[in-house]
Amino acid sequence: MVLPYTDAIQRLVDSLAARIRQSVAVDDERGSLIVCSRHYGDEDRLRIDVMLSRRLPAPVTEYLDSFGIATSATPRSIPANPSLGLKERRCYPIRDHGRLLGYLWLIDERTERFDEVVGGCVVQLSARLRERSLQVTEEERRRRALLTDLLHRGEGSARAARELVGQGLVGAEDEIVVVAAGADSDPEAVAAVIADVSRRGGRDEPPAGALTAVVGDRGVVLVAGREGVQRAAARWAEEVRRGVRQRDTEGGGVFVGMSDAGRLEQAPDLLRQAVLAAFAAAELPELAPVVSWRQTGVYGPLMLAAMTSPELAVPPQIAGLGSGARTDSLARTAEVFLDAAGDTAVASARLTIHRTTLYYRLTQIENKTGWDLKNGRDRLTLHIGLKMQRLLDSGLPALLQGEEKRRESS
Repeated sequence: MVLPYTDAIQRLVDSLAARIRQSVAVDDERGSLIVCSRHYGDEDRLRIDVMLSRRLPAPVTEYLDSFGIATSATPRSIPANPSLGLKERRCYPIRDHGRLLGYLWLIDERTERFDEVVGGCVVQLSARLRERSLQVTEEERRRRALLTDLLHRGEGSARAARELVGQGLVGAEDEIVVVAAGADSDPEAVAAVIADVSRRGGRDEPPAGALTAVVGDRGVVLVAGREGVQRAAARWAEEVRRGVRQRDTEGGGVFVGMSDAGRLEQAPDLLRQAVLAAFAAAELPELAPVVSWRQTGVYGPLMLAAMTSPELAVPPQIAGLGSGARTDSLARTAEVFLDAAGDTAVASARLTIHRTTLYYRLTQIENKTGWDLKNGRDRLTLHIGLKMQRLLDSGLPALLQGEEKRRESS
């Protein structure tokens, strides 16, 4: 979609280029190309690559930023860098009352001789880019609203899906993956990280796009594309983990969950998968900080079961084994023993107890529950029940109740 004021920016750039007989390009404040004039034989490999991809490769961004262009109020000359495909160029920051709106670029040596005439154009561009910034902000607000509606159940979800396809934001045949950050993360920081990653991306990345929204109090990303969607989602999820800090943990990262791949009409279910995966990543130390729904393993279906009838999910025999949080409890002993597939040597080592002590505890477990640990079905019942109890003790019901309340109030 062509934003309003882009035509006006293009006319200003074309007029300046014709006057000074130099090619002119204007980027937004993130380094993404907005418009470019015709070339006068001064283009370099980078300019051509940017015209194709519409954005700067990460090494180029780092090189240009090293000259302080993001904080400068005056033009800066950038030395050539053949290894990056750059000729010498001059950067003119475009600001509005100190706020950075973008950059105007000239390529070639001694382009500072054009500073006066370019300066007049920069003033005009400042007004146009300010108007464009307001329009971009409004478009982003509308996209977020559509995505929020899509992720909720009901008629609004189907309507949002149609509008996202109609506006070309998601393809009708696209696969989607939902990425959800932990509830302790700053949702606006999630959106900022995704925008920065998109700006720094190269042409070799998977052809999948990302939309961001705030659902409840967590940042959510919808990744959509025809191929490479799960790979792209995993990359963005890892960037979110590294780039966002928890509100209450200085210097800490966040836990992130990813859904399976699905279709637009499955978006509410995929959101739930992503939220539960993020919860599992935060609560279960054996899992990584970034967890896909598939990687939750047995915990996935157990969490879904707990959502339906948590009071019926744990066999009553398990209550007498104590808390799994206590390292010396029978519940902890049973869980470690069963996680080790009944290998007493491995289990006693993990529990740091003598094997004789382990045998004594296993006998107590059989006496208290009435189950035979040599019986496969009894062992499976105990194992699943212990995992479910662990989830319930971790605060899963409160999480799910809070998510449902937020959805109903949205």
